[in-house]
Amino acid sequence: MGIYTNKGLVKHAEAALKLRTKYMWGGILRPVTDSYIAALKNIYGISPGTGYTASRWSELISLAGKGYYGCDCVGLIKSYYWSGSADGGTGSPRYGAAGYPDINAGGMYSAAKVRGRIDTMPEKPGLILYRRTDPHVGIYVGGGKVIECTYSSRGDGVVRSGLGDFGWEYWFECPYIGYESDSLLAEPKVKKYTLAYPATVRAKPSAASSKLGRYTAGSVVTVENGSDTVDRQTGYTYVKVSGPPERWIVKSACGGNNS
Repeated sequence: MGIYTNKGLVKHAEAALKLRTKYMWGGILRPVTDSYIAALKNIYGISPGTGYTASRWSELISLAGKGYYGCDCVGLIKSYYWSGSADGGTGSPRYGAAGYPDINAGGMYSAAKVRGRIDTMPEKPGLILYRRTDPHVGIYVGGGKVIECTYSSRGDGVVRSGLGDFGWEYWFECPYIGYESDSLLAEPKVKKYTLAYPATVRAKPSAASSKLGRYTAGSVVTVENGSDTVDRQTGYTYVKVSGPPERWIVKSACGGNNS
């Protein structure tokens, strides 16, 4: 699967969201500098279809050296697999690396082996969303949210939007990164802890409930993830011990020492 994964792509997109960015057709998340502007202007010139008008170039020139990064929609994805890091980064230092092509949105969709119509999309963060009409791509980050680089009513640069905010038509797995299986992405249902302190076992997550026994410090206890429940009377958080009968201990006894 290599170092680049769907999980890493999401981290990369989330980090890019925190940067000061501007949409630049052909951009790959590199700093907006005079030399970078000149290089892209030499390629694209004045071309309204790319967003490059005379006034747009003037705006970008005014931002040179002020901490902005320039990117386009597919450049946000390519800058991940050109970053040289599993968690991504800026600058695309590995631009042109073998096996990681400089490709446009349509070409990336065509190269994808796993894809489908938007109404068949699984809940898998890191999938790429694609609109064939006026080609555009975005990164699905889960929970109905998308991070995309756009020059539209949704923003100028890297933005977060809703899945329903744009007419996405297809989804696909980026063919140049690996996708972890759902079982690897899912949080384990239980976790074992070596207790740092003695813990009273109770029938319910409350200090007022009946005592069922007591664990000594050093005992290995398996608890259910996501079972955290606060006792409103004492303010203590309880976790549920895995398996019958129903048993609860205070979470602080676990001490964060999982085995």
